[in-house]
Amino acid sequence: MLLIVGLDGATFDLLLPWLAEGHLPTMARWRQEGVSAPLTSTMPPVTPAAWATFMSGKNPGKHGIFDFFHPRSPDLDKPQLVNMTDMKARPFWDYLADAGRRVGVLNVPLTYPPRPVNGFLVPGLLSPDEGATTFPPDLLTPYRAELGPYRLVPHQHYHPRRIDDYVADLRRVTETQIQYALRIVQDHPVDFLIIHFLAPDLAQHKLWHTQDKTHPWYRPELWARYGTVIREIFAQIDRGLAALLALLPADTAVILMSDHGFGSQHEVVNLNNYLLQTGLMSLKPEADVRLRAWSARQKGLSGAAARLARWRGRERLLGFADVDWGRTRAYARGHMGQVYLNLQGREPQGIVPADDYHTVRDEISGLLRSLRHPDGERPLVQTIIPREAAAHGPYLANGPDLHLIMDDYHTLAYPLFAADGRLVTQQRLVDSGNHRLEGIFVAAGPDIQRGGAIQGARLLDIAPTALHWLGVPLPDDLDGRVLTEIFTVEFNGRHPLTYQPAQAAGSAPASLPDAAQAELIERLRNLGYL
Repeated sequence: MLLIVGLDGATFDLLLPWLAEGHLPTMARWRQEGVSAPLTSTMPPVTPAAWATFMSGKNPGKHGIFDFFHPRSPDLDKPQLVNMTDMKARPFWDYLADAGRRVGVLNVPLTYPPRPVNGFLVPGLLSPDEGATTFPPDLLTPYRAELGPYRLVPHQHYHPRRIDDYVADLRRVTETQIQYALRIVQDHPVDFLIIHFLAPDLAQHKLWHTQDKTHPWYRPELWARYGTVIREIFAQIDRGLAALLALLPADTAVILMSDHGFGSQHEVVNLNNYLLQTGLMSLKPEADVRLRAWSARQKGLSGAAARLARWRGRERLLGFADVDWGRTRAYARGHMGQVYLNLQGREPQGIVPADDYHTVRDEISGLLRSLRHPDGERPLVQTIIPREAAAHGPYLANGPDLHLIMDDYHTLAYPLFAADGRLVTQQRLVDSGNHRLEGIFVAAGPDIQRGGAIQGARLLDIAPTALHWLGVPLPDDLDGRVLTEIFTVEFNGRHPLTYQPAQAAGSAPASLPDAAQAELIERLRNLGYL
């Protein structure tokens, strides 16, 4: 049997000291008895794109998922969220099921709506109903009276004055997931099991500054009270994994992985404000738009601007609805520095001719490189990655045209139009930590090398490695490779690589109902993603 444990956002920067100090004995034993490596995520390291890549063994240009939302929703101010039907590739456990392996999938993001599997599936993040819709239907019903409702995310929103409540709810979510997993695996034996934990990601987003003494928001009193919370959540999971492993066959092999890493976040850039400053974006000439734009550059919406906004049903300052697309060549959307050209034939009101794509993109890149922090002492944009260097495949045009890495990801972008009228802003009620490109990979089991470290492992490689490990031929269109270097010489000698024709995803894209979309958007906003 193969067990994959997904620790969302885990980073060796934190884990290695904790493993050495004995705080995470289960994970430490796996690393000591197996192999480990940094795990390169997608570019950019965004949750839905990363988990789709993990599931499919393909890059975003082949599976079509680049962010939480469709890139060209009819209303850019109201994102249409992606779901499992938007992924243009099969998850690798479908191939396991085709080969007769029984599979169990718990909490993996982007798996809603659940597809039939030879086993069971409980969708994770981006599921609107927290376990009410599963495969098979009513999978969780027998356990609810004893364990309570299933949980995917905390219901207590983070606030600096309610940290205790937020942490307590994170722990309750994690414990609920552990207890359900312990019961399900006893009643539904499988050959392959994956369980995903979101709590590490959420804890690091909100509480990174409590344990990072170099963070601008660090305070000794926060360290004294909350400095070990992130570690304690990992330790809670570690104890749960020990209990889970005790219920699985003795020869169970393990992969411990994360979809991306984590690090400190200091500031937020309103990229669209910079595009307005450079003339790459323009606003409509109407008087109320100009008034709200002026107000946005001040301290907020007040006076006549506030009254006019209320009269027009707009409490926000500005949005994509205020953009004059006929005079706009670029816009930004997404929190990891994604920039899109307003391209003819692709964007609904595109003006950049396809023949001018590279010329205009180079011009935009040059202007972005001149983007500097308001203190004037340092550039904000560290690296600009064109789309073809980040992905490839038939769906490449659905993704961003440029990826910006700003201050080594210490600075991120506001995900929608702009948070306020400033170029650089601090959102102290949101995140002090955010994603990094390198996650974690640990593998242990009877066929695995002992105590080794490897290089070059990618999120892309887990799907083909898992298929090969379980004796199933690889689809012939994967981008990832089998990490043969993790296996013993004997295993590799007995198991040559085999292939099979790839199969289509098999489901037509289907949007969620408006009510479910609204609920999910509100949940993502409360979690800090929007």
